[in-house]
Amino acid sequence: MADKYRTAVQLYLVTPQFDDRTEFAGLLERVLQAAPVAALLIAPRSESDASDSYQNDCKLLAPIAQKHGAAALTLNDTQISGRSAADGIHLTGNLKELKDVISRFQPAKIVGAGAIRNRHDAMEKGEALPDYLLFGDMFETEEAGPDTVLELAAWWADLFEIPCVAMAGKQFEDVENAVATGADFIGLNGFVWQHADGPEAAIKAAHKVLQND
Repeated sequence: MADKYRTAVQLYLVTPQFDDRTEFAGLLERVLQAAPVAALLIAPRSESDASDSYQNDCKLLAPIAQKHGAAALTLNDTQISGRSAADGIHLTGNLKELKDVISRFQPAKIVGAGAIRNRHDAMEKGEALPDYLLFGDMFETEEAGPDTVLELAAWWADLFEIPCVAMAGKQFEDVENAVATGADFIGLNGFVWQHADGPEAAIKAAHKVLQND
């Protein structure tokens, strides 16, 4: 995940909102068995998710990801990353925070950067040398259209060496379009967890798109 040089495109999976931790752990196990995933971002269940609850989620889910060869990433909280033995941290804060975490945790941990709205944001955060940049809304709650995400990801992938993640939308063609950007990683959330045929079928379908690229 932290390799600065491009390899074959891989999947970057974001966890959804869920109610029962143990039940979701079983589902995650089946999804990661269905197709290879490079990284799993363990997201809080909601914006109001208490830190103890999120930490317990990470402690349970990180080893499952790692058992299946996926880097386990936590969101923003470096303490939870350490306590859950995660492989890295995804940051959505400001540039100062990004630089601070990079200085303290690289290369021992993966440090990724998100919340990128435009080319200026991308170049500014890219200069801090994170292990990757993520383009798009990993929670799929923003109104920004996928075209903006795809345009930014394609621009970055064409010009810069730092790997990038292009978040795909909820439709099959969104995954195909994300792959076409040349991004190193295709970010998946709703496409997997809300798929009519179930998450296992969805992750297999997404992986097949990557194989055909």
